[in-house]
Formats: sequence, structure tokens, C-alpha cells
Amino acid sequence: MIDINDNLLWLLAYTFAALCGGTVVRIVALRNAEPELVKKRMGSLKVWWTLAVLMSLAVIFGRVGVSVLLALAGVLGLREFLKLIGTERIGRGAVIAAFVAVAVQYSLIVADCHHAARYVLPITALLAISTVRLLQGGAEGFIRTTAGVYWGIMLLVYCLSHAVLLFTLPSDSEPMVGMAGWFLFVVIITEMDDIAQALVGRVIGHRRITPTISPNKTWEGFLGGVVTSIAMSLLLSPWLTTFPPASTARGLLLSVAAGLLIVTAAFLGDINMSAIKRDVGVKDGSAILPGMGGIIDRVDSLTFTAPVFYYFVALVLRAF
Repeated sequence: MIDINDNLLWLLAYTFAALCGGTVVRIVALRNAEPELVKKRMGSLKVWWTLAVLMSLAVIFGRVGVSVLLALAGVLGLREFLKLIGTERIGRGAVIAAFVAVAVQYSLIVADCHHAARYVLPITALLAISTVRLLQGGAEGFIRTTAGVYWGIMLLVYCLSHAVLLFTLPSDSEPMVGMAGWFLFVVIITEMDDIAQALVGRVIGHRRITPTISPNKTWEGFLGGVVTSIAMSLLLSPWLTTFPPASTARGLLLSVAAGLLIVTAAFLGDINMSAIKRDVGVKDGSAILPGMGGIIDRVDSLTFTAPVFYYFVALVLRAF
């Protein structure tokens, strides 16, 4: 029997209400738009609804549900990532080892071996991938392919899994919505930051930050993301974290620091994946998500925000 937190249900209800409002706004805004733009924007809207439903079901089932969801994202993301590198150059053994890494990492988390989940994969993946590549013979492309596969595992399996590890944080008390609060906090702020940076950058963005890696990233958009992330952090902290109230100096400091850390990590995660795609000459990881690209385009920011936020909260809980 699943013990569903009432506050969690209210939060999910508010989320879908906001999504309904956003849907109406988008439909109205697209009344006179070009057909191609309408198709793209409505496609991404359908994806948002699908992701919201999947995320809601996952958090209701707690750590196991979120582990299943992110394991699926890890498999699909790795599939896209390895195609970018070139699976024929990697070899079947290394590809299989990469997917086995997904099963190993999330099995450790579900089995409540969260200490092992923090330390086992970085070492075993390095040894396994390099050994498999060595046994295949031939030194041509060894550095690029071995490092590429390992980098993909670290990003799309190890780093991303820290979002689930937030369920395992030791604490004397839980957020109002349960331990899912920490997970929802980093996911919601990461996504809201992405949206804010895109919208603000599209409207008033002029000064590019990384013109050769991600030309659409501007200082104006980034500052819009900073304001949004801090505001969302202050708004969500009472529900989704155990930080002290923002009316206290310590609570205000922690909420603002969390928002700043997430927006900075999100930006770095985004341009990190942009650099990878630009290196292989593609715009999107795939077309699996209409209007958004591929799985790696959707989780790029979270690959950095999840581990950064996890260790920030672990440090805060230990200190206070």
C-alpha cells in the first residue's frame, strides 16, 4: 500500500493547474503564428504534459518510481549519446557495459545501498570500459571512444542518479511533501530556470555568453534565470525542503544560495551538452521529444544540478 502525502498531492494539483494556465496562454499566443512554429510549440507542449504525468506518477511511488523513470531516461539518453560518438567505433562490448551501468547504479539505489551508489560506479565503469576496449584490440581512436563512453556514463547515469539519491538524505525531519520534496525542488527550479533563460534571452537577449558553443545563451537570459531561480527557491523552500524559514537570516541565505547554485550548475550543464553536440555536428540529440529534441537535450541541465544540489544539501544537513 502506497502512503501518499496529502501535501504532495496538493503540490501536484497546483503544478497541473499552472500547466493548464500555460497551455491556454500558449494557444492564444499562437493564434496568428506560422504553421511550422505552431507545430513546434504545440509539440513541445504535448511533451510537457507527458513529462508532468510521468513525473507525478514517479514521485507518488517514491524512490522506486523515480529510479525507474530516471533509469529509463538514462538508457534512452545513453542510446542517443553513444550514437553521437559512433557505436561502430565503440564496439558492442563497450555499449553493453554502458547499459549495464544503468542497471547497476539504480539497483544499488533501490536496494538502499546509497553509499555504494556514490562511490562504486565511477571506478567500476572506468575499469570496465577501458578493459573491454583493450580486449577488442587496436589503438585507433582509443582515447576518444573510451573517454566518450565513460563521460556519457558519468553524465547520464552517475550524475543524473543523484536526483534519486536526494530521497536518501539523512535528516531528523522531512519536507512537508515528504522526501520527494528535495527531488522536486531541484527538478522544478532547473526546469523553470531553463524556461526563463530561453524566454528572456529570446525577448531581450543581445550579449552572448558562449557564442561558439551555444549562441542563444545571453547574459540577459542568464540573469532572468537567476531571478527566477532565487524567487522559486524562496517560494518552494517551505514546502519542498527543511531549510529554516526565509524570514530568518539563515533560512534566507540557504534558499538564495540553493537558487544560485542550481542556476549556475544548470547553465554549465546546458552548455556542456551543447559543446558535445557541436563537437559532433548536431543540433539535437534526437527527435524523440517533438519541439525539444532528444532526451539528452531535456536532462542536460539536471546532470549538473542534481549532484551539485545533493552535496550542497548533504553539507547543510550535516552542518546544521
